[in-house]
Amino acid sequence: MPRIVEQLAEGVTVYLADCRDVLPGLHAVDAVITDPPYGPMTHAGARSAQALDHPLVNFSPFDGDDLVRFCRRFVALAHRWVVLTCEWQHAARLESAGAPLVRLGVWIKLDSAPQFSGDRPAMGWEAVALLHRDGRKRWNGGGARAVWTYPIERGLHPTQKPEALVTEWVRSFTDPNETILDPFMGSGTTGVVAAKLGRRFIGVEIDEAYFEVAVRRISDALRQPRLFVPERGPRRQDEFEL
Repeated sequence: MPRIVEQLAEGVTVYLADCRDVLPGLHAVDAVITDPPYGPMTHAGARSAQALDHPLVNFSPFDGDDLVRFCRRFVALAHRWVVLTCEWQHAARLESAGAPLVRLGVWIKLDSAPQFSGDRPAMGWEAVALLHRDGRKRWNGGGARAVWTYPIERGLHPTQKPEALVTEWVRSFTDPNETILDPFMGSGTTGVVAAKLGRRFIGVEIDEAYFEVAVRRISDALRQPRLFVPERGPRRQDEFEL
């Protein structure tokens, strides 16, 4: 059972818990937008220029089979899109396992870390898996490409995503008043964007320190007056199958 459940506002609920304990009790959501853990090798090798002798990531990794199992649950929960960052190898595992991978996008990191070993090129990008259950698909991006270019975020969490990047995903893959689930909430960026753009939000985080950061950030976003930001309406291409 969840250790802590907080309702920060109507339609905004966060859990301090292992998401495996929360997911079975959730009703359907409209979309899942999340950043699950990476694989053991990536976690062990992650470093920053300020701390080359210490791992940057301090939470448990996933392997490809873990990600496939979670993605199947996410797709079953979501009426619409599942948007998640992952290693490209794990994205290939999703497709080979028969998960409904519609498109593999990329986040190009403008100022990502170099390859500190110097013996090979650095990555400079991150895979973005876009999944959807069977049936008609719609998004608000028209004919745009699944390529997003933003600097990395050096913030409150070792893998924190830029707010501008998550804002694009929320606007493109959800509509106002829809419910977004982030089962790996981290420092709460998806919840912050949901609050600013008028979406409902369910977040789950297992680490108490990051949970407290997320609660503070989302609460601050909810207290701010929401400026009217017109959303792009669906275009004719949106009704086409991807």
